[in-house]
Amino acid sequence: MLVKRVLCIFIFTFSTFLLTAQNCKDLVEWMDLIKQEYPETTSLRYMNRGKMQKLAANYFSKNYFESYRGKPYAQLSQKTLAKDFRKIQLCFVKGNYRNDPHYNWVFQNIIYNNYLAYSNPNFINQIATVDTKRSKLKKELVNISGNTTSRDELLQLKQRLSVEYAVLLDSELRQAITEIDAIIAKKSDAQLDELLTYIEKLNRDKESLVKISKLNQKATQLLPEASQAKQTEFQSRLDAKTVALLQNAIDIDLGPLNQNLDIAQINQKLKAFKQDYGSFSRHSQVKKGEQKLIAQKEKLVNTQIKTIEAQIVQADNTSFPRLENKYMSYLPQQSSQYQKLNALFASRKKQLVEQQRLAQQQKKLEGSNERIAFLEANGKDEGSMQFKTVGLNNAAFFDYIYRGHFENIELDVFSSHFLMILSGYLNTFGSLCPDELPENKVEIMTDVCSRESVTTDGYGVEVSRYCTAWKTIGTGIFADPKLYAAKMRLVAQQNQDAFRIAVDMYTNPDAMGNSIDQVHKAKALLSDWSNFFRFNACDSKSVKQFETNLLAFANQQKPERLKGMSVYEKIKILGGPAGDQNHAKLLNDIVSNQSKTWALNKYTGNSISNVRELKSADQTQMVTLKADYNFSGLLGKQTGGVTVKFKDGLPDCIYFSDYPNNCKKPNSALVAKYGLGEYAK
Repeated sequence: MLVKRVLCIFIFTFSTFLLTAQNCKDLVEWMDLIKQEYPETTSLRYMNRGKMQKLAANYFSKNYFESYRGKPYAQLSQKTLAKDFRKIQLCFVKGNYRNDPHYNWVFQNIIYNNYLAYSNPNFINQIATVDTKRSKLKKELVNISGNTTSRDELLQLKQRLSVEYAVLLDSELRQAITEIDAIIAKKSDAQLDELLTYIEKLNRDKESLVKISKLNQKATQLLPEASQAKQTEFQSRLDAKTVALLQNAIDIDLGPLNQNLDIAQINQKLKAFKQDYGSFSRHSQVKKGEQKLIAQKEKLVNTQIKTIEAQIVQADNTSFPRLENKYMSYLPQQSSQYQKLNALFASRKKQLVEQQRLAQQQKKLEGSNERIAFLEANGKDEGSMQFKTVGLNNAAFFDYIYRGHFENIELDVFSSHFLMILSGYLNTFGSLCPDELPENKVEIMTDVCSRESVTTDGYGVEVSRYCTAWKTIGTGIFADPKLYAAKMRLVAQQNQDAFRIAVDMYTNPDAMGNSIDQVHKAKALLSDWSNFFRFNACDSKSVKQFETNLLAFANQQKPERLKGMSVYEKIKILGGPAGDQNHAKLLNDIVSNQSKTWALNKYTGNSISNVRELKSADQTQMVTLKADYNFSGLLGKQTGGVTVKFKDGLPDCIYFSDYPNNCKKPNSALVAKYGLGEYAK
């Protein structure tokens, strides 16, 4: 009896073990679904709630759950599900599945959260929806397997998958797409076969090229959906037929080329050839045919080059485009004929632009006849005097003073800039031209510190020093008494306005930029005065004329006017130059000239880059130029930005990126050079 009881216990235990082992095996197969859908575990870490719920509904749907449990989820009782869940927990622990990231994720997020959700009607409904959609999709896939479904219907079903069947697993949708694509490919293959049959029947004439082109366009829509084998076959047979048609048509069209054709006729043939065979340009037959015509044109250009040169030289603005198109069209840019003609046309174009510029300038000058008449009637002849200002920073101002054309001067007589000009002239003339001073010359005086206050810290180290008393001493340089008196009146006037000037300076938002600009202006004037008397002799009549009018301007009196218009006034009237200009070179010269007044930084020559142009609405005048440039300073090599604003087509204000609101006037000589068209390309 005891043996029988032991045997029964053993059989029961062994059966339980076998049952548990079988259940665990089924569990693993069920959980493997996650590896099918998400092979990479990284994609599981950031799965949103919606995707997780979709996965759960599919896990518990009839298709997957019944194969694991033997019954649909909805048919299991609460008691059975609870019992199942304990078995799953036992399997999960004993099988050590928590070490597998896929199985562990499924248990924690799918099984644990949903296995006992029998009381959740929403989850039950989700499962039912998945079952319904899966069944419906299977029926649709069965229905399309026949030949009655059109290509458009197949494409529509393919589009509907992601919306109508979105609750199904992604792998199921991909499989459905594969099946649909296979059916579409079969239909596309059949349609391509029909096209090939039609193509093979085409006659070997030029009209057939139009037909084959249209058939190819139709095939283009089918080829991406066809099988790879059919794509290869179709393209091969299409190319073979196309080559045969092209060879025959081109041979008939060109044949032995008529050697009596002129350039215009060759151009017509090339135009017609491109129109007829343009859609087949990748084929060697077309390339050879076109090259044959081009070679004939090149030969004609070579034999007629002297005549062509003469025509280009005589071309005007009307005939120029026609000649350029006639002789240069269709020629390859790398050919010697193209390069020769291009140089000839470029040279003539430059001449025409210059002629146009001169004509426009003459027209503008004619519009200033009243001004010219006024200058002729109100001034004396310049005679043999020659006043040179080219290259000076303040060239225009100096020339206007010399000519007595004060109406053109924008500088305020009471400005600190004019006082710097006047002081600079007095000191330079007194130093370089002492023999030309009158007998009643006066010494130029200057203020120096006579007593200082020095502050030190507790260790005796000087921390500050400032002047508490001043005295006036002679500089050893002498000046014309009238001119010096004019300077001292301006100094006195500025001393009266010193407080207002100081307040204006320090309350101006661009105070720093303006103060630095004063330093730049001072350095520019030093450069000007060092060259002024190299250009103009101390004892020359032109310097005497300049000095007379400088005194008149300082005293706000009438000048001694000269007849004739200043070149700088002419340039303003004429405005900017015509034609394309080398603005990179202009900017380089402007920045290079400005950099001579810089205190710390050093401009890197010819480093202008990224030039941007802004023209007027009618595209006739430049409005703004912007560019980058390189310089070296305390922080090493750096890149800055420069903006040049134009006025009436001429450079007017320079703005650097460190002080973008501080206008610096460009060198007058450079402005004149630009206005005269010396930067033309």
